[in-house]
Amino acid sequence: MKVRFIGVGSAFTTAEYYQSNAVIESDSGRRLLLDCGGDARFALTEAGLKAADIDAVYVSHLHADHVGGLEWLAFTRYFSGTGRPRLFCVRELMRELWEGSLRGGLESVEEKVMNLTDYFDCRAVPINGRFLWEGILFTPVQTVHIMSGYKIVHSYGLVFQACAGSGGRGAEPAGAGAVFPAGRRTDTFQPRGPRVFFTADTQFCPSQITKFYKSADLIFHDCETAPFHSRVHAHYDDLKTLPPEVKGKIWLYHYQPNPAQDPPADGFHGFVRRGQTFEIGAA
Repeated sequence: MKVRFIGVGSAFTTAEYYQSNAVIESDSGRRLLLDCGGDARFALTEAGLKAADIDAVYVSHLHADHVGGLEWLAFTRYFSGTGRPRLFCVRELMRELWEGSLRGGLESVEEKVMNLTDYFDCRAVPINGRFLWEGILFTPVQTVHIMSGYKIVHSYGLVFQACAGSGGRGAEPAGAGAVFPAGRRTDTFQPRGPRVFFTADTQFCPSQITKFYKSADLIFHDCETAPFHSRVHAHYDDLKTLPPEVKGKIWLYHYQPNPAQDPPADGFHGFVRRGQTFEIGAA
């Protein structure tokens, strides 16, 4: 598979970077979009991709730099007749995505009251569940993004790995978008490539996600680089304190324009560049 970053910047970035969204391309050539922010239509176009080229979308959380382009994608696919892309997200987010983010723009078309399922083939993933897409097994990872008053607003990163196997009795074929609930055995899938941890937006919380750092072969990490520490993203200064064996796996993204830091000098791989593609082959 390939992971291609169509954007690498923070929420309020410039066109040189675009917002942090990425495309996973399976060995079969199908594409899953990791988040679909407000810049996505421009970022995809510059990457040579159209709405019809996106077969599935994963939503990590509901900020506009991660879901602001979904109205464009939904209307474009609906009115062009190119079918519904699959939509994966944690079950608790699915209703909020419609009610809090998309309903106002997408509910009404001529002569019909619409719902999210009119635009997307919705695949809600239970907490501690997994989903399979094109022979890649994905596990959402809950992290803390923001404290909204007394409420924790979570973001859901991903651990993913190419695999082989049937998934057991009653499972859908590898390309069908099967969702597995918590406790459902997936050990019949045999890993056949590096394990990737994509953090999505997260505070610096190493005690919470240390096991994912340790088990991953490659990490794409949210990284704030501005002098001001917002405390809702992992800041470069904090990430520098991680153990060398962890930093040596990390590529940094979701940074502010013109970062002054030197990641290789501090033990990281580097800043991901917009358009950079990672070939993640079989072991």
